[in-house]
Amino acid sequence: MNLAERMNCAILLADQKDFVGADAVCEEICVALPDQPDGYYLRGLIAFRSGLLERALKYLSKAEILGSTEVGLKRSLALILLSQADYDGAMVRYRDIAAQGDLDRQDALPLAQLGEALRDEGAIGLAMEFFAHSRSLDSKNNPATVGLFLCAQLTCDWREIDALEKEVEALTQVALTDGMVPVESPFVHVTRVMDSEKNYAVARAWSNSLKIDGIKRSHKRSTKDPIRLAYISSDFHEHATAYLIHRLFKLHDKQRFEVFAYSCDSPSNSSLRREIESDCDFFFDITGWSADKAAQHISRNDIDILIDLKGHTRKNRLDIAARRPAPLQVTYLGFPGSSGADFFDYVVADPIVLPKADWKFYSESPILLPHCYQINSHTDKPLVMTKREAGLPEEVFVFCSFTNTYKIDPLMFSTWMRVLGAVTDSVLWLCANNSLAESNLKRVAHEHGIAPHRLIFAPFVNQETHLMRLSAADLALDTRIYNGHTTTSDALWAGVPVLTLKGMHFASRVSESILHAIGLDELVVDGLDAFEVAAIELAEKTGKIDTIKARIADLRNVAPLFDTVGFVHDFERGLAEIHQKRMLGEMPSPVIL
Repeated sequence: MNLAERMNCAILLADQKDFVGADAVCEEICVALPDQPDGYYLRGLIAFRSGLLERALKYLSKAEILGSTEVGLKRSLALILLSQADYDGAMVRYRDIAAQGDLDRQDALPLAQLGEALRDEGAIGLAMEFFAHSRSLDSKNNPATVGLFLCAQLTCDWREIDALEKEVEALTQVALTDGMVPVESPFVHVTRVMDSEKNYAVARAWSNSLKIDGIKRSHKRSTKDPIRLAYISSDFHEHATAYLIHRLFKLHDKQRFEVFAYSCDSPSNSSLRREIESDCDFFFDITGWSADKAAQHISRNDIDILIDLKGHTRKNRLDIAARRPAPLQVTYLGFPGSSGADFFDYVVADPIVLPKADWKFYSESPILLPHCYQINSHTDKPLVMTKREAGLPEEVFVFCSFTNTYKIDPLMFSTWMRVLGAVTDSVLWLCANNSLAESNLKRVAHEHGIAPHRLIFAPFVNQETHLMRLSAADLALDTRIYNGHTTTSDALWAGVPVLTLKGMHFASRVSESILHAIGLDELVVDGLDAFEVAAIELAEKTGKIDTIKARIADLRNVAPLFDTVGFVHDFERGLAEIHQKRMLGEMPSPVIL
């Protein structure tokens, strides 16, 4: 057999899109020359071009085993493996291509996608490696730039973060000016920009990209029927959202409301998941469903109000809401800001996180609850843990911040370090979710003249144990741009005061709202200088913290913050009012409770 002639014949047929004929020629080559990789390689490429990925993987892998080092083979294998979530396999092939010096611009996007997948799996060091490769190939509108910025946030590596942020900001502004969707997500934007108008512009661009014709609804409901609510989320398991909201499903007035839930993440066998499933009237696992299928299902169930609990956060299914499966659609809890979407009618908030001056930067009409917008589901009084039991020094003042590391920014950390410098018998108790963040924070502490051992890092534990150990802290220090949300209410439930700043957008106002709802407005200060002074005074003034802790112990039982029954009553009033408006033919408008 003349290999070159047969290969050329197969290539010609493939170029003519005669993939069946081309494959037949390749099969002849493989039969005649079973130890040669060329036939398998070409056969794999033909299958790849035909969209037959499993077949392509089989033949390309065989060619690789037989010794082919063709860049096209490695690249095709990497793309297939990436699409199948075999990130280790994709990494091996891309590293081979890089070692050969053959990475080029066409690899930039898949390399960024690989970086995002690795970051989501917690492999932040590996993610940065592939983001860096991607960015070096194409710096224009590349998600790798945002990926590197977010990795810098997650690892608290601030050495180049200013330059990265400027690059991200430039990419975002160019995209918005050109009418394109920024590679920066609305969520990343609210973690770095305290400006509701700018946040809205990014969210609007992302939501506009989801626009699609709504499905046909045959909604035939009367005012006498119970109002049908459908909650959609990927967080009906051990997640901050579920910890906050799980009692809502049981406490809904089942005479007035029917409660549906749509879960769009892998099933969980946790007790929390089972509780939510049991407390809803109907619970559907729609993991893997297409947006059209899910939207049709919601519509066929005659849902009156769809309540999305994700917004622009990871694993959202905004593509379902974009199809308008319900006559009223509400965004709540998951994303601290406007969705920017025409397909949401209302956003649940309160007068602190969403003051009237910001309404114009929201696509939704507000439902303003009378107290904090954030529901809490705590019931049993938390057990306490001593400092010694929590692994802390006993004779020191313990500052803590159990927030996610991406929320810690250099300005606020510098303030914390000045506080530690002034309060010599103190430590800062943190919860780093990756070893890189721990080492970077220790390094920065040393640069501020603070001994690294004064930063104590707590391991991850279950929620019950976490609430117990929290009680060993003396004062929680809040973050600046993106407050602690669940972490703030958890600290207060554990009896620990939280010191926060006045914010300038939804995400930076949440702790103020929480503290107001428990009656501790004096723990909200204006500016970093005031924060520093207040933290030092609270630590050094004898009896000050003990007095506040005693107040929290009393307020926990009577203040609106932890009155879940009262919250549900107010929440249901809001839902009933927007439903009544719709039944009367009124357009969405602000609801102030």
